[in-house]
Amino acid sequence: MEESTPESLDVIPSEHRSVSLHALRVSSRKRLSLYLNLEGRLPNEDGVVPDFNGLAELVGFCYLEIKNFARDRDPTAALIDEWSSRSNLNPTLGRLVDYLGQMGREDVLTDCKTSILADIEVYLRSCDSNKTQNHLIQDDTVSQSIIDYTDHHTDETKTMTTDDVESGRPTYYDAFVCYNPETDDLQFVKKMISILEGSDFSLKLFVPWRNDLPGGSKYVIDAKLIQDRCRRLIIILSPQYLKSPACDFQTKFAQSLSPGSRSKRLVPVLIEPCQIPQILHHVTLCDFTKDDLKEWFWHRLASAVRAPIEQKDMGIISSVANVQLSLDLSSSTSSSVKSDLLSIDVPMTQNNSPSGPSPPSMSAGSSLHSMSAGSSLPSMSSSSSSEMGSVSPVTRKKKKNAFTKLFSQKH
Repeated sequence: MEESTPESLDVIPSEHRSVSLHALRVSSRKRLSLYLNLEGRLPNEDGVVPDFNGLAELVGFCYLEIKNFARDRDPTAALIDEWSSRSNLNPTLGRLVDYLGQMGREDVLTDCKTSILADIEVYLRSCDSNKTQNHLIQDDTVSQSIIDYTDHHTDETKTMTTDDVESGRPTYYDAFVCYNPETDDLQFVKKMISILEGSDFSLKLFVPWRNDLPGGSKYVIDAKLIQDRCRRLIIILSPQYLKSPACDFQTKFAQSLSPGSRSKRLVPVLIEPCQIPQILHHVTLCDFTKDDLKEWFWHRLASAVRAPIEQKDMGIISSVANVQLSLDLSSSTSSSVKSDLLSIDVPMTQNNSPSGPSPPSMSAGSSLHSMSAGSSLPSMSSSSSSEMGSVSPVTRKKKKNAFTKLFSQKH
């Protein structure tokens, strides 16, 4: 704690002597400069010059530093600034008051007392406010949650839609509806849902904001749905569509899955005149803006969604399935190996029916387990049967060995 002198006791309380010089605001610094910048006064009886030169000597600055202060337009302000940055020189208001008293500048102390006390009050109040903001208060009644880091490894693509949650298994859709939901386009989409999902067409649509789950990675989920769960992408074209970054991503991603629209994956629907995106110039539109064509509109749209799509465009062709279909389970394969083979999930495809979408994959175990242990695969068409019969025993054995090797690698 700093020692106080009789002079300083009349200016600032002893508990505030250690307050930093940074507490001095502009008004106080200007007032000090008005008194101490004036040179020409004789040294006092202690030999101290009663201006900024004397103050600098008492603080501890050398001759060259004092000469540098003299070159400044405001020597006293330069002195206080430099003093404030030198912690070894004890830059406190208590020291400033003491030095002014030693210089015999009671006039400065009397005139600046009120402004210095006001500066101290503001400075202390500001310090208290900063402490409150920097120390967050934890309510003892609120318990700290335990973080389960295993949740970070959850595959969010397994459950992506509200239908997945309700059914407990992946749901497949006839089409993904690409539109801007924050505009009037939503009214057309609602009308389209009521017609296409009605009894006349019985299609199943994935509609953002209706079927998606909050909290997921939006673009990751959209891409996974378009690629693996939806056979078509219905694009609602309007001026509002052009303003949506999400629509732009969905369209370009779907187009990348079927360059040149070879699989007819994109189904553009024009509901308002607008500039057609460059990547859709080669795709036939379903135009809702022409009144004389509206009577055919819904049938054309539903037919475009129902149209067959090549399996390779859905990414579900598997060489394992082809090998398994050519494998005769009634051969000399051991019963234990048969059991293991039957448990493997192999993507199988079904023909698309007009009534709704067919899952892009299904478990081979369910159909194979329905047969007896010694039975053969279900009968196929005559052409398939003749092809199977034409396979030589050597070729069949090679395929069987290849599948066994594949099975060993899997396990």
